[in-house]
This record gives sequence, structure tokens and C-alpha cells, in this order.
Amino acid sequence: MDILLVEARYQRAVFSGDEDVAVRDFQLRYGDRWQQLWEASSGAAEEDVKAAEDHAAELVELVSSRIDDLETASLYAKYGRNFSVEQELRLGMELLGRPQAVDALLRWGLVMHFSNEVVSTPPYLARLILELMQSGGAQVADLWSELEAHSRDLALMAFFEGLLTGELDEDLHRTFYGPAPGELRIGRAAVYKAEIGLVINPAYSPEEVLDVLLQLKKRRADALARALSLHGEYEFSSEYRCGAHYISLDGSAEKSGVVVLCPWLSYSRRLWKRARNIVLVVEGQRPPEMRPMRHGVIFVKGGEAEVVKPQTPSKLFDYIIDVLYSAGFYVLEGEESAVF
Repeated sequence: MDILLVEARYQRAVFSGDEDVAVRDFQLRYGDRWQQLWEASSGAAEEDVKAAEDHAAELVELVSSRIDDLETASLYAKYGRNFSVEQELRLGMELLGRPQAVDALLRWGLVMHFSNEVVSTPPYLARLILELMQSGGAQVADLWSELEAHSRDLALMAFFEGLLTGELDEDLHRTFYGPAPGELRIGRAAVYKAEIGLVINPAYSPEEVLDVLLQLKKRRADALARALSLHGEYEFSSEYRCGAHYISLDGSAEKSGVVVLCPWLSYSRRLWKRARNIVLVVEGQRPPEMRPMRHGVIFVKGGEAEVVKPQTPSKLFDYIIDVLYSAGFYVLEGEESAVF
């Protein structure tokens, strides 16, 4: 029995795609013997899948003998198996610090193409995967450090939050930050490419990454709340994903509402469903040519505040402007500016 031929016939039996994709796997895995094994595996069928299952122990031994980088194999077994689309796997392994890993995985036979885009571990290697998961120490990125290093890029963080939550509103993003990028990278935490989508470091879940991002956002929102010195109840709202200052000046609806403090602004269904009396305070500079919205918007940068009045007059908004003057902000209202 030629165990290489058993392996080769298995892939030919399960593969559905362009021939050149499978040929490249054979070339990586078998070297000078690739053409011989390619020809010998012609006509592979369902019985060859059963043969591979029957010879799982020998196939595990074969693949194990090829692995010359145990840490990369272990990282794949622990985290990379979450990806089945080849381009996502390549980005995921790159985030794990192994940019050339996929070619090595194909060469070892630890993964193979099942179609043009899908790569995965053959089921007969289940025992080997379990062994690799238990071996070696995995080096992964520190999420706080990776995200904090980019937290002053407000447009990037707003876009990243929209991707993480699945609530990206490109029109809103364009209004505040310009066109959405076709690509972004946040250290070893995440990478986005428009043609692939968002790929998170596979050592972490999207929920873990979002939690760290919101911790950073809360810290900045809390600092912004202290600088504004507003009266009323303040909290960082998990629903709005921004700070929320609840204000009631005289008990009337006209002078009651929420001042929403957003270091960066990303769409939130809970926030934008509110019918009235919201004032948005956003870090950064007012975008050129920004037109009035339903809600008043105040852009804060350092000791300056640029104002975009709401489409209809708002007593709450006027009150917040008075507070800005009182707090010593340099306030720009349209073409006018003043210092209290």
C-alpha cells in the first residue's frame, strides 16, 4: 500500500473546483512525485474516501512526519481551524504572526483544498489536531495594546466598531468621516479588506474585541463628560455605545433629553431610534460642508467646540451651548465664533 496514493486519491475524490488549484496542492505536498501521483489518482471516487478513513493512523503518521514547525501547526489547530475560506485563513494566520503559514499547512497535508476557496483539515486527521491543540504555548496579541495604539484615529475606530457590531451605516460614516475605507489593519487584532470582509485574530472572539474597544471608548467618553461638567445623571450606555448624560432642566419635554458623548460615532439602532431631544457631542473637527441633521451636533477638539445646529430649534441644544461657553470652550457657531 502506498500511503501517499491513499492521501492523493482522497483529495481527488472530495475536491470540487478548478484543476490548477488541486495541482498546486499536489506540487506543494509531493514535490517531484506530484505528477506521478496526480495521474495515479485519476478517477478517485467514494471508495477512496472510505480507504482514507480506514488508514487514518498511517495518514496521521505521514502528516506528522512532514511538520517541521510545531508552533505554527499548533496555532492552526488551536485557532486557525475556525476559518475554512482560504483568504480568511491566510489573514487569520498572519494576525497570529504566521504570514506564510497556509503554504506550510498545505505542504504538510494538515489542510487541503476541497474547492477553489475552501481549505480544511481532512477528517482522518482529527486525532492529530487534538494532539496539536495540546502542544506548545500560543503567542497571541494583547488586545488592549493593539486597539489603544489606534484609538486616536477616530474614523478608523468608528468604522471598526460598525464592522464588529454589524451595524455599519456607510452614509452616516461618510457624513462624519468621509468614504468608508476599502482596507484597514489594527495591528495584530484585526484586518479588513472589502473583498474578503473583517477578520479578527482567531485567538479572540468578535465579542471580546468589541468589549475592549468599548472599554477604550468609555475611558474617553468619561473624560469628555468631566470636561463638559454637565448637571444630571451620567453613564456609559451599552445600548448607545457612547456616554449618556440625562438632563431635565425644568421637567418639561422641551428642556429634557440626552446628551450623547461619542469619542467616535458609529451607528447604533437604539440611539438613532430615539425620536427627539438628543444632542450629539463627538470628538474631532466638524466635517466640511456638513449640513444640519435632525439632532444638533457639537464637535469637540481640545478647548474648541464647533456647532452644527439641529434642523429645528431645540432649547436643550441651546442650553448645552451655554454650558460650553461657561466651561471656557472656544465655540464656533457656523461662521461666527465667540469666547465666553
